[in-house]
Amino acid sequence: MKLSKNAMTVLSFTIGACVFISTAFADMALGSGYDRFKGSIKNTAAQMEKGLNNYTIEALYTLKDNDQTLLQASHFNKIDNEKQVFESSGKIQKSNGETSTEYSYSDQKLSIWKSGTEDKYYVTEYPDDLNRKIGNRFTNPFNEKGAPEVEKIVDAIVGNLKDYVQAEERPEGGRVYSGSLTEAQVPAVVNAVSSFGIKQFISSQSRADKNLKLPVIDSDVFVKKISGTAVENKAGLLENVTGDVFLSGKDKNGVQHDLSLSVVLKLSDIGNTKITKPDLTGANVEKVSHSSGFSSKHVGKYKNNIVLEKNGKFVKIGERILEITSVENNKVTGKYYETVKPGFESDYPDKYNFNFEYNPDQSKAMSFFTYTNSKGEQENGQLHPSSSGKIYLDLNIEILDENSYRSNASHPYFDGEFDRVFEE
Repeated sequence: MKLSKNAMTVLSFTIGACVFISTAFADMALGSGYDRFKGSIKNTAAQMEKGLNNYTIEALYTLKDNDQTLLQASHFNKIDNEKQVFESSGKIQKSNGETSTEYSYSDQKLSIWKSGTEDKYYVTEYPDDLNRKIGNRFTNPFNEKGAPEVEKIVDAIVGNLKDYVQAEERPEGGRVYSGSLTEAQVPAVVNAVSSFGIKQFISSQSRADKNLKLPVIDSDVFVKKISGTAVENKAGLLENVTGDVFLSGKDKNGVQHDLSLSVVLKLSDIGNTKITKPDLTGANVEKVSHSSGFSSKHVGKYKNNIVLEKNGKFVKIGERILEITSVENNKVTGKYYETVKPGFESDYPDKYNFNFEYNPDQSKAMSFFTYTNSKGEQENGQLHPSSSGKIYLDLNIEILDENSYRSNASHPYFDGEFDRVFEE
C-alpha cells in the first residue's frame, strides 16, 4: 500500500511521540509500583501481538507551542488477528488549518486505501490461489533486538525516581498508576536525554514536512514537567494511558518557546471488535493490480524539484530524476539520480545516483528493492504508482519485521512524489 507524505508524517509523529512519552512515563514509574507497572506494559504488548483475538486501539497526539496547537494527529485502528482483518483511519491537522485523512482496510482477499486530500479509493483484489497472509498488525517492542539492554539502561538512569509514582488498587480489579515530576525533580541526565530527544524529533519532522513550521529549539532546553496516568483492568491489560511533557527552550533568535506534547492511548472492545468491509457504491474507485500495479504505460521519465528555504524564500537548487526503463513480467527496472545547480553543492553534498530492479513478491505483504546510496551503503526502497502521471518513491526504509517498516527521513529536503515528463 502506498503512503503519502502526510501519512509518513503522521506515522513518524506517532512513533516519536509514543517513544518519548513512554520513556518519560517509565522514568516516573520507577518506585513501589514499578515492577507491577512494567509487568502490565509487557503483558499488554504481548497480548496485543498474539494473545487477543480482536481489539480496538485509539490514539491522540497534540503538540503545542506557547499554547498554540502546531500539530494534532488521531488514529483509530481495529485489529482482528483471528480473522486476519484490519481497518485503520487517521487524521492530522496542522497549525495553518490544513487537514488530511488516511483510511485503509485489508483482509485476505481485498485491500482498500485512501490517502491525503485525494478523493479516491484504491482497491486491490487478490486471487484465491495467492494464499495471502496479512500477519500481526502490532509488533511487541519488548521482543525487538536490543530491548533488554535498553530496559536495563532506563532502570539504571532513573532508579532514584522511585518515590514519584502511585499504584492504587481499583475496586473492580486492576490498578491505576499515576505520577508527576516537576522541573526541580527531573534529574540532569533525564533532562539532557529528554531535551535531546525533543530537539531531534522536531528537526526530523521539519525535514519531513516543510509546511509544519515547527520551532527550531536551539538552546536552554529543559523539561518543566512530566505527568502521566495508566489504567489497568482486572485482566492486567492497560486500557487507558495518558502522558504530558512540558519543556522550554529558545530558538536561534533567542525567542522563548514553551512546548507541550500530550498523548492519549486507549485499548477497548477486546473480544468485541467487529470490522465491516466498506461499501464503496458510488465512490470514486481505482482498481490496482495485485502485483506491483505497474504496466508498460509507466515507462518514461519523472521528476520533481529539490527545494530549500533560504533567506526567507523557497529556492530551487536542483532536480530529482526517476526513469522507468522497462516493466516486464511484474519487474520494474529503472534508475534514479539527482542534479544540483552550481553554487549549491554545500547545501546538498550527497547526491543519489543508482540503478534498481523492483520485483515484488506476490506472496508477501510488502516488497522492497535495494540500492546503494552516495556513501556506498545498501538501503531499501519502495515504488508505487500514484494518481495519473505520478509515481511515489520511498527511500531509506528500515524493515522492522515481515509485516512492518518505517521510512527514515535522513535524505535532506526529500520529496517522494514524481511527475511524468511529457514530450510536447
